[in-house]
Amino acid sequence: MLRQFRSNYIRPSAQLRIRVNMGRYQQPTSVARKPEWNIQLIRKSFFLLVLVMLFGVAGRWGFQVLERSGIFSVRLVTVQGNRMSNEAQIRTLADIKQGDQLFRVPPEEIAERVRQHPWVDQVEVERVWPDTLTIRVHEHRPLAMINIEGKQQGLYYLDHHGIIFVPVESLQDIDYPVITGFAPQDESGDVSGLDLGEGALAEDVLEFLHIAARGNPILPLQSISEIHMNREKGIIVYLVEHPFPIYVGYGNVEKRYYQLVKLLERFYRKKRIEGIEEIRMDYHEGRILVARSEP
Repeated sequence: MLRQFRSNYIRPSAQLRIRVNMGRYQQPTSVARKPEWNIQLIRKSFFLLVLVMLFGVAGRWGFQVLERSGIFSVRLVTVQGNRMSNEAQIRTLADIKQGDQLFRVPPEEIAERVRQHPWVDQVEVERVWPDTLTIRVHEHRPLAMINIEGKQQGLYYLDHHGIIFVPVESLQDIDYPVITGFAPQDESGDVSGLDLGEGALAEDVLEFLHIAARGNPILPLQSISEIHMNREKGIIVYLVEHPFPIYVGYGNVEKRYYQLVKLLERFYRKKRIEGIEEIRMDYHEGRILVARSEP
């Protein structure tokens, strides 16, 4: 039987075997792989979700451990840049409690609280890891004093930006010119925080003070006793040692300041300053009128 089967068996050609094998190989794989791919995707997604949850739990646990350890508790608060405001006042306003965590301290809120001090202009708050908080204070710098009349009457400091910021108290430095003739629009409110105002008159006063603050030896800031603001005549300057009125007027402040410096320098050199009753720089453009009393 076997010999008869082998004699009747016809071996298929090589091309026909390849076609048959390729057909068997392609059909089952294209149908069976699709569900396996979906299952793998679900497994990976679930694995990632579990991993994220584990990281979240571990992070929260680590954060709580660090917080309880006290490593980042604020142990030192340093105050820098204060001159008129003392450290105790700054610390009180900062309101940092013992045991506060450095990473929970809000610098913006602390700066806002410290800025309530009348001498404080700007504040910088810096975390210095792991346990130090640094508060840098930039105080107002007085340029002059200003006399306020009405309900808030008294002397106040005026800073370099023209801001009225705090009343002058006893034993404080009063070696500044006094501005008079200023009238706040709202006399019932607090004048602290008000500026000198807008307009040519206020700008002229500030410009004259800033130029004098440069330290010219003939007419420094300390030699000026008073600057009066007059809406009709502009600014009127009085010197400490020679209190006759100097009518500077409106505008051309820098030019008129140095004209006045030359005039005073000549009078000092020739010793002719005594007997002057007034100097008018607003008399005529390019001319200065000096009135003297009779000898």
